[in-house]
Order: sequence, then structure tokens, then C-alpha cells
Amino acid sequence: MPVGYLDVPTGVDVGRKRELVKVIYDALHEAYPFPDDTRIFLREWPLDSVSQNGLLGSEPARPVFIVHVPQGTKIDAKRTMLKKINKAVADAYRLPDFMTFLHEHPLDVVALDGALLSDDQQRVEDQTEAYS
Repeated sequence: MPVGYLDVPTGVDVGRKRELVKVIYDALHEAYPFPDDTRIFLREWPLDSVSQNGLLGSEPARPVFIVHVPQGTKIDAKRTMLKKINKAVADAYRLPDFMTFLHEHPLDVVALDGALLSDDQQRVEDQTEAYS
């Protein structure tokens, strides 16, 4: 279920982006192995579309990663995941002050194809087992 949005400046080539999303996927999947449905969206912003502290076009741009994940994984798994993601973004963009926000969701507030995940008892059991 992890769904992430990486907001970054433009300018990184597609090869480096492929490497980046693979490392992010691997880190997310290690922390959140069930189910294998991880989505990562790269949102690139030109500097004239980014404001930092009220200044349009201020440099260097500081990347942000927002990821929606299920509740229940262990804190050490989160720490390991965040270190790997931070390193991958730092290697790709070489920018300071990379921030990540984890939005954790219980299964009763997430739907897939119009059905609450909490209504699928097998999924609830499988996820509980995967994260314990």
C-alpha cells in the first residue's frame, strides 16, 4: 500500500531516477512487505514554482517525501527505511534538508476499488502477520 510523493527540483536524468525509485521501493517494501503494491510519484518543480520561507525561486531547493503507509510496522524498520531513502535522495539530488513525512493509516480509512481494506479479513490477518 505505500504511496509516496517525492517533490524535487527538475534536472535529474531518467537513469538516476530509475535507480532512485528502485532504492525507495526496496526500502519501503522491506518495512511494509504486504501487499506488494508500492507507488512512487516523482513531482518535479522548476525553481520559479517553489517557495521556501516566503521566497519564490530560493535555492537550493529542499526535497520533501510524503508517503502514505499502513499502521503497524516496527519503529526500527522505519528508522532503517528512512536512512536508506534519505541516502538515495541525497545521492541523486545532492540537496540539503531532505524531509520525510510518514502518514500512517489504519485499514478502516483506506479503500481499494471502493472497498475498505478493513473489510477484507484475510488482508487484515496477512498484514498483521507481515508487520509483527
